[in-house]
Amino acid sequence: MKSGIIPLLTKLTEFLLVMGLCAPFSLHAERDRPWPIITFTCDKSKNEVKLKNEVKWGDAGKNFPFNALQGTYNPWELVSHEDRAKRQLLSEKAQYKFNCQLGDSKYRFIIRPKIFNTNFKAKCGDRLSVKVSIYKDDALLLLDKPMEGFCVGNAPVLKGIKIKGGSSKIKFYEVPRSRFY
Repeated sequence: MKSGIIPLLTKLTEFLLVMGLCAPFSLHAERDRPWPIITFTCDKSKNEVKLKNEVKWGDAGKNFPFNALQGTYNPWELVSHEDRAKRQLLSEKAQYKFNCQLGDSKYRFIIRPKIFNTNFKAKCGDRLSVKVSIYKDDALLLLDKPMEGFCVGNAPVLKGIKIKGGSSKIKFYEVPRSRFY
């Protein structure tokens, strides 16, 4: 009888977390959670523009020294938090807009948050990624491509994007989620 109750409690807890009806208890405490970091590089000497997606764990990520002059950005700055009773709701509040002039072509990157769950206290609510749109001059090259499609599973994660100056071809660097985290 005991062995049947544990899976039942696990399923019930997962349901309550997804519905946002109880606070999450995670095997990974906040100090063990991954924190996203986006790096934008416009390298005129190499005639390329790059967007890098990475994570730092625990305190290293929470206290990462983001620096726009060095091209590092915090995706959590793109969302707002609103307390509503037992829930903390996340919503998009801003975008990053990056420009890179390479020769005669102007590349524009628009970075928006990829919110996995609008309830921060529910499953995957404390996880965040970004989605990317890219323009070359006035032409749309890419629309809202998520760097990470899902917060669970082993779907591919985009570690980076690169475009050579003058080109409309986008190079994607994907890895399985298990190799990203």
